[in-house]
Amino acid sequence: MKRILLAVMLGTSVLGTAQSKKKNVKTEIVDKIRDYNPTDLVPYSKDGKKWALMDVKSRKILTDFVLGSPNTFNPDIYVKLYGESGVESEIIYSDYRLESEVGSIYSPAAVQTVNPNNSTFQVQEKRKIKVDKTKYKNASEPMLHKEEYYAVATKKDNSRVIINERGEEQEGLHFRDMKDTYFYKDKDTGEKIFYVEGFDGKKGFVTISGKKKLYGELMNEPKFYVIGEGYHSAFGYSLQKDNDDIKKIKKSGIVDLTTQEWLIKPQERYKIYGIRYASSERIMEDNDENRHKATVYFLATDQSGQHFVLDIKGNPILPKN
Repeated sequence: MKRILLAVMLGTSVLGTAQSKKKNVKTEIVDKIRDYNPTDLVPYSKDGKKWALMDVKSRKILTDFVLGSPNTFNPDIYVKLYGESGVESEIIYSDYRLESEVGSIYSPAAVQTVNPNNSTFQVQEKRKIKVDKTKYKNASEPMLHKEEYYAVATKKDNSRVIINERGEEQEGLHFRDMKDTYFYKDKDTGEKIFYVEGFDGKKGFVTISGKKKLYGELMNEPKFYVIGEGYHSAFGYSLQKDNDDIKKIKKSGIVDLTTQEWLIKPQERYKIYGIRYASSERIMEDNDENRHKATVYFLATDQSGQHFVLDIKGNPILPKN
């Protein structure tokens, strides 16, 4: 009997917590933003801990500083009130309904099957790369360039070099580290682009033929998503900063991976530390062709201690006095 009573009490407690969370989100957030376009809302904070939502057009702060993290509608927003540790985030849909009220509004994604006999999906046979096991630990999948195949080989000391299909190392293409950028190519030649770190500590990009771009200018390896921080790359834009600790950042900027050029050159006025975006539909962040479907922002702070977003040109979006 005691066990049954305890179970009932625990169930009532959980239900009460869920109802309280829903009520708080509605009164603290939804009721204050429902008259505004969700994709016009951006985060703003006085201290980087408690956040509010602000309308970009009027520069009016709409909510109190009650949010625990800086998020945007894309097309939905995940919210957790500041101080609610151990409580799951609530989802506010673009029509301002709550997931806890209506459940998920999205149907399971359809699974696409491929007919292996369909010539459209036939994979071109790749030549084998000769890898000397006495010199290299392993090698990447072959890559075609000017009618010859190449691969990134990892040497015994963990450095990396590009070799051709005869196992010959390519001059000027030996680095301490080398990573495939997968989607990105040199805008002039169409050659494959790699992120590299040289033995001199310099970082940048290099093409498969040895053309260096931004070499010595990059501050970190382009990363897609960092747990606890969010997007560091999205839609082909990559965050560059000289320190992982926000307080210790001296220089930061944004690189356009599609052109391997600076969108926002390294500067010291703002400490840029994250990427956010707003959109009216669900889109893939790792596809730069989706840029036109999103409004991209960059999270930043300055010497005043306030945290805000920069627009695509690097201009701060701050509340009006």
